[in-house]
Amino acid sequence: MHIDELMKDVLENSSHRAFRQLFETFYPALCVFGKRYIESDEVVEDIIQEIFVMLWENRSKINIRTSVKNYLMTMTRNSCLNYLQHEKIVREYALEKEIENAEAVNECDELLLLAELKKLFDDTLNALPVEYRKVFIMSRVHDRNYREIAEEMGISVKTVGRYKDKVDKILAESLKDYVTAIIFFYAYTWGKF
Repeated sequence: MHIDELMKDVLENSSHRAFRQLFETFYPALCVFGKRYIESDEVVEDIIQEIFVMLWENRSKINIRTSVKNYLMTMTRNSCLNYLQHEKIVREYALEKEIENAEAVNECDELLLLAELKKLFDDTLNALPVEYRKVFIMSRVHDRNYREIAEEMGISVKTVGRYKDKVDKILAESLKDYVTAIIFFYAYTWGKF
């Protein structure tokens, strides 16, 4: 029986025998044709099987205006291209999620580093004598100059400078292990932009 007659028997009479013969005739050739688009044998075989399933399930609605061979090859090409397009979208989505997750991890690492650094800073500052701490806060937080601090605390400008220098040295020593991590973190973050 001719191929077009087999297809006609499938479409008009729902012939299982004609469908099986059509499948056996075209399946190997369509798999070879599908390999032009997709490397994976398993994926191509699945696509061709899906084409035949769809052909059988929709046999009453199908109207073929070209040759059966052209119809099946066009379906194969379109199905392979659809698969590749879908895979591209899946890969792009996965890459996007991977980037988002990496950014979230970096943000979390940054928050942990900053929290740890803040705790160490606060602990170091709280361990200082009250006068030293007060000079530091007035100078760095409230942006007061040495003269204003000296007047408010009732000490000399030289004493304010000495207290502030002592606090700076203590903080520098206490936070020295974090300097490299902070520089590396911000260099890495800025390097991404």
